[in-house]
Amino acid sequence: MINYEKPPLILIIDDDEAVRLSLRYFLEDFGYEVVQARDGQEGLEVVHAQSPDLVLTDLRMPNMDGLEVLAEVTRSVPDIPIVIISGAGDIRDVVEALRLGAWDYLLKPIQDMGIFLHSVQTCLDRARLKQQNKEYHQSLEESLDRLHRTQKELLQSAKMAALGDLVSGVAHEVNTPLGVSVTAASFLLERTRQIREQYHLGDLKRSDLEKYLCAIHDSALVVVQNLDRAAKLIQSFQKIATDQRSEKKQYFDLCPFLEQILISLQSRYGHTAHKIYLECQECLKLYSYPGAVMQIVVNLVSNSLVHGFIDQQPGEIFLTVSLVSDTQVRIVYRDTGVGMAEEQKERLYDPFYTTQRGADRAGLGMHIVYNLITQTLKGTIHLQASPGQGVLFTLMLPVDPDLAASSL
Repeated sequence: MINYEKPPLILIIDDDEAVRLSLRYFLEDFGYEVVQARDGQEGLEVVHAQSPDLVLTDLRMPNMDGLEVLAEVTRSVPDIPIVIISGAGDIRDVVEALRLGAWDYLLKPIQDMGIFLHSVQTCLDRARLKQQNKEYHQSLEESLDRLHRTQKELLQSAKMAALGDLVSGVAHEVNTPLGVSVTAASFLLERTRQIREQYHLGDLKRSDLEKYLCAIHDSALVVVQNLDRAAKLIQSFQKIATDQRSEKKQYFDLCPFLEQILISLQSRYGHTAHKIYLECQECLKLYSYPGAVMQIVVNLVSNSLVHGFIDQQPGEIFLTVSLVSDTQVRIVYRDTGVGMAEEQKERLYDPFYTTQRGADRAGLGMHIVYNLITQTLKGTIHLQASPGQGVLFTLMLPVDPDLAASSL
């Protein structure tokens, strides 16, 4: 791994001591740390012992030539860039060196040291970017691996029959803030390199430092905001993975339970002109999962408040609960909001679908509702909606989910 907290270490392999010393002194003048080797065999020992950031090697050397060194280094430590510097101008040597993995090929004697320095800096920068890209992709692969494991757990617990695009959806959503964070961090790294260079050259001005401090602040703010967004997305995703079956089934009276839920939601809408009405048949006993019922109602009401009443007009929500048979309860949920277009209806239960992406909405609420109703409670949900006409959900829930599942 390349570490730029200290000067890059460059290995020069050449059997000509004069060449080694001239290149060494030149590179040290530009702040690089240099080690030397007299032949290919000694050079390989230095490579494995000190892991240089760049190797400069001659082509024609005793014991082991430059092509052999190139082949061995590329095989054993492929992340180390290698530049061939040789007096042999045979085009076949150039082609073979590039085929074996050389990053550049320079002819000596080097007439323009500016070209040599540019080659060294370019190879080091390219190696650094490759390392950053490798680390970034490794991080993404680890995230995808965790998401794949979560998907498997969801499938095993039968949360939803079709979650094929869940992992790709999560990866896409999380990748955006992570990508912004990586870009901001890379910009900050580059600005820091420039400031350090100005400092070492002795031409750092107060105005340059002030601009740099502003860049640090702005970049850090971008990184923190986007990582916070990524964390919230992951936390929302974890709600899907929570196994609602871990809650023990229990008997509870549905109507008083719904009343308590609506009371707890008053802090969400009590300061507005919106109203919620509950009409419930008495003595509706369920042997079910109250936590799942609570989350369904909370998400439906939140969806109306956030999306249905977006036009700021006073809205109304009606909850009507009745016993359909000895084994089934019907809950009708209706609001007087803006309704939904056909496309919104078709994608309502999709994970990460939301009409307010810029408002920091993850688009998981109705996906969770669908999973809880169909998988945990073994019920059904039906939607009727049109633009400007509000929405109407009809939920059919069994009194005992396990009895309903056994009858399927």
